[in-house]
Amino acid sequence: MLDYKPLDRINPTLVRQYVYCPVIPWIVARLGVVEPPTDSMMLGRESAKPPEGRGQVYVRTRRGAVVIDEVVEEGGLRVIVEKKAYRSRNASRYTAQVVASYLLAREALQGVRRARLVVGGEVRELELSGDLVGDVEKIVELLERALGSDKPPQTRPEPAKCTSCWYRRFCPHH
Repeated sequence: MLDYKPLDRINPTLVRQYVYCPVIPWIVARLGVVEPPTDSMMLGRESAKPPEGRGQVYVRTRRGAVVIDEVVEEGGLRVIVEKKAYRSRNASRYTAQVVASYLLAREALQGVRRARLVVGGEVRELELSGDLVGDVEKIVELLERALGSDKPPQTRPEPAKCTSCWYRRFCPHH
């Protein structure tokens, strides 16, 4: 097993993975196992590319690091944009990811006040209410606790998710 390193404490991809299944980021951080890019991931990266002149933004803060798909200026404010090429029945993990990106970005980029999620071409302006931000901050705390533990987080395996999960072969719950 690798020594745990906090991966710059937290990153939004780990938040997204934690919402999907709390064991996945533990496997990534503690066992050093990362899913290789799939064909759909590669297609998603291509379709998420912004128009010419815009591009991904790397942000590093004391709390962590994030690569944001796009930062746009609108009305004197900055909006961070997270793009997902394919629709999902449950986009809550993507919402948590973009809110985590927002939490990091607002520490390093002046004027970041809004977040947008684009899933399968559908644009969702996120209401960054205290409840939503607070929920994601709680997820970050749970994630940090899980990553700092030698034991994987407890979870109830969900057959529909687990059957197609690449990390299943490393999962201590299977």
